[in-house]
Amino acid sequence: MDNDGQVSERAAIDLARYALACHASGKPIKREGVKANVLTASSIRSTRPIHERANELLAQNFGLKMVAFPSHEKILAEKEGAATQKAAPAATKWVLQSVLSDQARQRLELADDQQAERGFAAMVLSLVFVSNMSVSVDQLVLYVRKLGPPPECILAAGDRVSEHSSDAHMESVAREAINYLTRQGYLDKVKLSARGGESAVNETQATQQPLDGGGNDGDRHDEGMVYTWGPKAKVEFQPLDMVRFIAAATGQECSDEFVKTIGRAYGSNIAS
Repeated sequence: MDNDGQVSERAAIDLARYALACHASGKPIKREGVKANVLTASSIRSTRPIHERANELLAQNFGLKMVAFPSHEKILAEKEGAATQKAAPAATKWVLQSVLSDQARQRLELADDQQAERGFAAMVLSLVFVSNMSVSVDQLVLYVRKLGPPPECILAAGDRVSEHSSDAHMESVAREAINYLTRQGYLDKVKLSARGGESAVNETQATQQPLDGGGNDGDRHDEGMVYTWGPKAKVEFQPLDMVRFIAAATGQECSDEFVKTIGRAYGSNIAS
């Protein structure tokens, strides 16, 4: 292996390690972070082969690969069913996704906190899924409250819910749980346009300060806003996977007719 090959291999190993570190901390893999922590002056021109080699290492050793977060432009086009789309911009964020088969993934054991977080995210996302992928802020807060107390692992110490919690505190906890899912990329908050109720992409909550726990200020922030699936949800949950989850959660058979019924609520046909 020549010197350039050694540099690229070293950079690929460093990129794989950096991706795993981001994954362990629950953060996306950002392009600027890769430039700052992985690439050097001699490797910055070989980013594509380095990325491909890092993915090979991740797949071989950990059963994972880096997948680009869908851009907001792509999310909007999919939601509105646009016939034509502009060329997708270069990816700036990635997340690790399993390349293992369904059978292999089922044999893996997640930590309790990971199971709780993923299960809660799936429940909330399923409610958005069957609402034509768009739920108002107030409606989602109500949905989350009806689900019961969120997992403690996603809440701050002062946000625990007890039987003595007031309605105001329970609403604040529900909003904080939604904020958490938004910061993690499971949810995205978008602004409704005045034209036909279509949604126009706004800055994601992940790049903003969290919502207020309630009151008039929070209401002003929420005006004209809805929640839809965020980029991480689109990476981790395919439509048919979500249909199967809904069938299991409701104790129903995931038949072709059930898939069609959920597809109508989703707003698009789902291939079974």
